[in-house]
Amino acid sequence: MQQGLTQVALNMLREGIDLALVVKLTGLTLERVKNLQASDADDSQILIKDFLELSETSLNNIWLDPEEDEAWKDL
Repeated sequence: MQQGLTQVALNMLREGIDLALVVKLTGLTLERVKNLQASDADDSQILIKDFLELSETSLNNIWLDPEEDEAWKDL
């Protein structure tokens, strides 16, 4: 039950609902809701960083060297 309420609170925070209302509706403590908000921001930053690194690596793996690139233009 607690995990479900935590997820509901996290979803509400992502939607921009006021902290006080999240606390009231979920019954979680204000401190717990603030911690959720902080950890969600940290998680988002980690995901963005990982995505950018993965994208750059993937592009480097598939990027054609200039000679191959010129050859494809003729097709």
